[in-house]
Amino acid sequence: MALNGLAFTKAARWLPAEPKGSGLVLTLHEVKPEPPAAFAPNAGLVIAPDFLDALLRLLKGAGRRIVPLGEMVANQMAGRASPQDVAITLDDGFRNNLEDALPVFRRHQAPFTAFICAGFCDRTAAPWWVALERMIATNVEFGVKGEGPGRMPTSTAGEKYAAFAAWRHALLFDLDGVRHRQVMGRLYEAHDFDERALTKELVLDWDGVRLLAEDPLATIGAHTMTHPALAKLSAESALAEIKEGADRIAEETGRRPDLLAYPYGFPGAVGMREAELAAQAGMTAAFLTTPGTLRASSDPRFLPRVSVNGYYQDVDYQEILLAPGLWRIAEPLLQAKNAFKRGRDVPSTR
Repeated sequence: MALNGLAFTKAARWLPAEPKGSGLVLTLHEVKPEPPAAFAPNAGLVIAPDFLDALLRLLKGAGRRIVPLGEMVANQMAGRASPQDVAITLDDGFRNNLEDALPVFRRHQAPFTAFICAGFCDRTAAPWWVALERMIATNVEFGVKGEGPGRMPTSTAGEKYAAFAAWRHALLFDLDGVRHRQVMGRLYEAHDFDERALTKELVLDWDGVRLLAEDPLATIGAHTMTHPALAKLSAESALAEIKEGADRIAEETGRRPDLLAYPYGFPGAVGMREAELAAQAGMTAAFLTTPGTLRASSDPRFLPRVSVNGYYQDVDYQEILLAPGLWRIAEPLLQAKNAFKRGRDVPSTR
């Protein structure tokens, strides 16, 4: 694979230098020590605490400065950003962010931002992609007739991965927020699955969020109320998702966040309309999952982040993926690809 070749040739040393006035924001989700199961379609969203420790050592050893996300945004807007600056974010508010990730951040005195989905903490919404994995893992047939891909066999690992891919695509790309919740409700009922218990198991409650917020290394950011693809909602509903999520965090922690991570964060789930709605909701900056670097010219409502992918838990790979010069080459290609996707995408309720 190309990444192996870049790592073998120590490409980070010869990639072009990134211009002055840039910085890198990293995206993490879960940080937990358990190895992935045989069927683990969400493994890319999970890294081990030991790997997080190695990643922070790599950054510090390379002379990178780990800064609070708010400081990076302020520097970017003022034209003071540096290519050596890195900010770290964690999406969704998983319990392991407090239990397993925080001790690693403390060991390195590394600041970070946790983007909290308020509905998960209220137990009124669930991390459906994990629920989908759990339901498929424990059933030999999955789905409901008349919805999405319908009933699918899930006896073998191959069948389980095929069902997960088909249902994930249908739930994420084919349905608006209302239909998404309706269909997930039918799946929970059909497979006798307790999504509230899953959310309680995996996601911080408000006591946990307050504990995290009290740590001087942590910043709490907003991640909407129920984690929808905002571009699939009406403007009124999308604005309410952003505002209500931030307001609930303010009610529980005493501080209203002004940094937002868009759920999913890729073309089709978020666009320039959502950037305008984020500003209306009082957000100073809002973040995608599209990779790239922060520059003085970047729109603060539409900022890129680089995913730390659980499939690449190797510091040699990360040395390449976190090299600023890589994104100087890759960004024009990604922008062209995303512009093409946006041009083809016509959200049903936009």
